[in-house]
Amino acid sequence: MTDVAATDPSLDQTPLAAFLPLRQGMNIADYHLLLVGEFDRSMVDFSPTLLCQGKGQQAMIFAANPEDPGHSFQFLGCDQQGLRLRPRQHVVWGAYGKVLIFVEGVGGVYSFFSDLEGIDSQGIYHFRLPALVYQRKTRLRRRLHLDGEIVLRRRSGETLYGSLHDLSLDGASFFLSEPEIQPGESALVEFAVLDCGRCETVITTVRRDSRSAVRGDLIGGRLLLTKEQRKKVEHLYLCLEHPQYRHWSSHLDKPGNSF
Repeated sequence: MTDVAATDPSLDQTPLAAFLPLRQGMNIADYHLLLVGEFDRSMVDFSPTLLCQGKGQQAMIFAANPEDPGHSFQFLGCDQQGLRLRPRQHVVWGAYGKVLIFVEGVGGVYSFFSDLEGIDSQGIYHFRLPALVYQRKTRLRRRLHLDGEIVLRRRSGETLYGSLHDLSLDGASFFLSEPEIQPGESALVEFAVLDCGRCETVITTVRRDSRSAVRGDLIGGRLLLTKEQRKKVEHLYLCLEHPQYRHWSSHLDKPGNSF
């Protein structure tokens, strides 16, 4: 079977997982909420025409078990019974039931919940057609690695210092040693991208993952951006992704141009 991504130059071969946040410890409903804001629309009473017309696209499947980090599949299209997907690697989660699926295709990116119907003799996984599908007409943006310091100012007036891990257009993650900060807490944050500029905005934490005894826990959060702050984050993101832009970025941090 021909891989659509291999024949269509508009489809990047970067693993779909690189565009998704770390999931560890979150149920699939909360995890999906992290990305709902990045999708253009939701479709109820879903007609699978757009999703099913392409074959060979990348997919990511997350089991209901919060410990499943997600596994890569190849979308094989649909039949009368539902969706057909094949693992891209030998290792998958041991037991699927209710799942969250992301599919990147020629029509954009789709996300939806489904249920495993069975696995056939050829190792193809069959999932039920979803009743509700979220669609993004353009592909998701990669989560970019970002080094540097992040400063958090809590409502209590306490100031915390962490080290950045990654940045997307809607969120950021960072390592924080202490004190503890819990999911759902909001704080004013300030961070910088070297040679690109700084941004100050509000972040709401959505997850805490114990990962590094040296650097602390990994905290993930959603950025709450005004229109002007979003422009600033988009600039920082592009500057981080394309270093050649950095020669004209310094004017954004001159007095009167900060956000």
